[in-house]
Amino acid sequence: MRTRQLLSVGGAAALALVLATAAYGATLEPPPVWTDGNLIGPARPAAELVKATFAYDADARKLKFTREGKSVEMTVGSKSAKINGQAVTLPVAPQVLNGTTYVPLKSMFIGLGLEIKPNGTTAWILCTGKLCIRLEVPPKPE
Repeated sequence: MRTRQLLSVGGAAALALVLATAAYGATLEPPPVWTDGNLIGPARPAAELVKATFAYDADARKLKFTREGKSVEMTVGSKSAKINGQAVTLPVAPQVLNGTTYVPLKSMFIGLGLEIKPNGTTAWILCTGKLCIRLEVPPKPE
């Protein structure tokens, strides 16, 4: 995973600066993939990208992400999840691809308190507090 902090200011000016600095950002390894119209990505690298803690119970196939008092709990193979203790239905279930656990990224990021803004067709801007990151994503298939 390649990351670079783009700025340490807040608000609309921060987002404008990030958008203007499109050459810098982050990628996830292995890369995210689209499934059923939803972007899924590798759980641990996605958590590390946004400085969240990640726990995985292999026996129960449960994942837990925590960041700044917020939590997201998911189970491999199930669309049922908990975001900050509230039961929710995910758009797609977490799944294992080539030995890596993938989760629905938008659900995870929003559940952890991040704001997501599209940046063209191949990137998302993830903002929280004073940090914005440009995450490169594959184009959504038509």
